[in-house]
Amino acid sequence: MNVLREANYITVPWKNGGGLTREILKVPSDAPMFDWRLSLASIEIPGPFSTFDGYQRTLVLVRGAGVQLDFGANGQVSLRAPGQTAVFDGAWSTSCTLIDGPSTDLNLMVAKARAEADARVMALTTPELIRTTDWEETLVCCISGSVQTENTAGEIATLGAADIARCNPEDGVLTCGPLGVEPALAFIASVRHHKT
Repeated sequence: MNVLREANYITVPWKNGGGLTREILKVPSDAPMFDWRLSLASIEIPGPFSTFDGYQRTLVLVRGAGVQLDFGANGQVSLRAPGQTAVFDGAWSTSCTLIDGPSTDLNLMVAKARAEADARVMALTTPELIRTTDWEETLVCCISGSVQTENTAGEIATLGAADIARCNPEDGVLTCGPLGVEPALAFIASVRHHKT
């Protein structure tokens, strides 16, 4: 289990030059055509998103009053509370309107031809079990509150908002719950390459 802290994320420009993203991880790390990438974007002005043909995108609101996403002929969706999620095709023409000031979101992108993901948001009030078997990586991201994650070996990670526990099958079954009495929200993403 490797813990990634928000303070250490690398800032990179959007592909279309319209903003900045803090890149959390990219696989492969040195390839321009990544298989999957997780990033944290601060959206401060309305405008278009970069297009990523061939990628499935999962967007999760982390901070702020939220965003309205317009996919043209593919509809619209509003994210107004932390943890609300939009899943869409990276090739879609997408524009973003801010609901009430800047917002911050997690963005998971997976190359559909090479990889797959199972992603969900969990409201943690008591410890929950998360299995890492059959997935190359399991990413536990704290969205709000504080999350404690423990692997089968007894290693414990405490996550604040936008911190990540990057886990693999050797971590076994993860026990994830809130730290303290206050509930927490966590984004769980399991990713792997297609089996050949």
